[in-house]
Amino acid sequence: MASGDPFAAAGDVAAASYSSSPTPTRLREALAALSEAFESGDTACSDAAVAAVSEVLSPYDADADALVSEQMLREVHAFLSCPSSNQMAIDALSLELPKSVAELGARMGNCRDIAKTILEFFALNCNPRDMLSILCEALDTPVTLDGTAYLAILLHGLARVLMLIQRRHIEQVKVVLPAVLRVIRTAISEPDVEHGMTAVDLFNSALGIGIAIQEMCKTMVNHRKEELCSILGLYALQIIALVSESTHQNILHTCGSVVLHYSKFLTFCGFTYLGLLTGNDVTSATNKLSKEEDDDFLDCFSFAVDGASLVGLIIFPITQLLLLFRCCLVTFLSYLTVMWTSVHDDMSKYAGAELESALKQVQDDYIMKWKSINTFRYVLSSVNYPWIIKSHSIDLLLTLVDDKCSEETNSHVDFPYSTQFFATLKAIERVMITAPDALMRKKAFAALKRVISVVPSAQRFDILQALITSSMFPSLTAILLDLVKNEVLRESRQTDQDCIESDRSQDAGVSPPWASRALELVELILRPPEGGSPCLRDHSEQVLSALNLLRLILIMDSRGSRAAKLFQDETIRKVYTEWLIPLRPTVAGILSELEKDGSKDTNQIICLLNPVQLVLQRCTELVEEKMKG
Repeated sequence: MASGDPFAAAGDVAAASYSSSPTPTRLREALAALSEAFESGDTACSDAAVAAVSEVLSPYDADADALVSEQMLREVHAFLSCPSSNQMAIDALSLELPKSVAELGARMGNCRDIAKTILEFFALNCNPRDMLSILCEALDTPVTLDGTAYLAILLHGLARVLMLIQRRHIEQVKVVLPAVLRVIRTAISEPDVEHGMTAVDLFNSALGIGIAIQEMCKTMVNHRKEELCSILGLYALQIIALVSESTHQNILHTCGSVVLHYSKFLTFCGFTYLGLLTGNDVTSATNKLSKEEDDDFLDCFSFAVDGASLVGLIIFPITQLLLLFRCCLVTFLSYLTVMWTSVHDDMSKYAGAELESALKQVQDDYIMKWKSINTFRYVLSSVNYPWIIKSHSIDLLLTLVDDKCSEETNSHVDFPYSTQFFATLKAIERVMITAPDALMRKKAFAALKRVISVVPSAQRFDILQALITSSMFPSLTAILLDLVKNEVLRESRQTDQDCIESDRSQDAGVSPPWASRALELVELILRPPEGGSPCLRDHSEQVLSALNLLRLILIMDSRGSRAAKLFQDETIRKVYTEWLIPLRPTVAGILSELEKDGSKDTNQIICLLNPVQLVLQRCTELVEEKMKG
């Protein structure tokens, strides 16, 4: 072994303990035979010798002592680093050994460091483009040992090789990244018995790939540099999304500094927090790569939009922490420890002010606000992200649409985002329904109300109507109907105020559009499309909300200058004969049956139906008064 070998000292200890081990001995003999075969120039013998070395190195026993594997790796390293080693022998081994070396390196002890050194040697002494193909092929090879550690070793080698590429950089990167992202996605989806620490190594190794691409960017100019920077930015966003998918507590605790490095890639590539919040930077980057031959390549960045909305979560808690320190609310520290716990001064110095500025710009511009809100639907609707990520997403969304910016949007403003907003609101609904704790459900409901409030009034009813008609949960339908009732009340008060300001000369006798359209929703609940009366045992909440909405409209229609403008004779008869009268015996019959039962469960249902009966009676009285009048 060469005296300059960094592993020489430790290697002597291992050699003393395992010099008699049959496998290291066989490997030493196979390497000697390989050297002789290449020196002699016998091609057939050379091929057989390479195969013999590869066979010996193939992981022979998953339970074998790690020191045996370490000794074997030292033998390979000693052979390669020997000044007298034949270059043709090295090239031949580079074709066969990377997979076996990485698999042995995945064992404990010093195996990983030695395996990385061997792959670095191949990168420095063999054709880089050939090594890219060899390592990418090894990435896709299934292994029986610690697959995450195996991949981390290969990614380290790939990063080293990319540093050595001299030309056709973009083409080579487009070969490497799909393979890298594919295996990372697969690896993090599998449970990690080592508490996530090897997965942290995996993301650290993937960071090396980004650093290598960044160095490539520095050597390029014009549109080629722009294209490669776009690739690097999308890669960083994809990795941030993959980190965020993990449910391992150690990853959330340890990866803060790693993700900060990926955020620095975004800055290098010209991405801004404003562009990430609105989605503009992701759109711009993908447009630069949107060529027909790049369609398959773009597929590997399928979570880049998720990553864009998640980047802010890394710095967002830090910005909030600074504000809360100024308010002496240090209890917010517990909020930070759950996620990206590796919060340190460098992170806040790096991006805290920029994110705070971006949030302010988004809050002050309703177009950017709409775009930003739409980016949250990807994370909130996905089943891949843990609840802690979704909780912080809701926090950030509440900051984007705070009480100050939840004011009436000009009804005449063009609103081209109805479909996207509907999808975002459905994602928030999902959190409201399925979140594991009450606080998060409460925050999601607050977010739902604020997001609805930034939709122009002219489109707001259509959004709420679509949410109600698509709702599968009676309690959620009840909540949405209550929001409609609040809008009807808000419109009534605004109209009254407008009448006062205009001396009742302009709006007198005008039928409020919200109130008239809300009757459609009342009919949907009280007269279900499938016919018959609503199922009160299961749907009492939404029936009560519909009746309360009807009661409000009836009261509004009985007062002021707009009296008797909503209910014509035909409409009021329909409300009475088709909505209310059929419901009265249904409610009374169910209550009578339940009172005879007397069990605990039936008492709960009675408590739910009693308010229904009271509001139903009041609505009936109001309608009868109108019919008499």
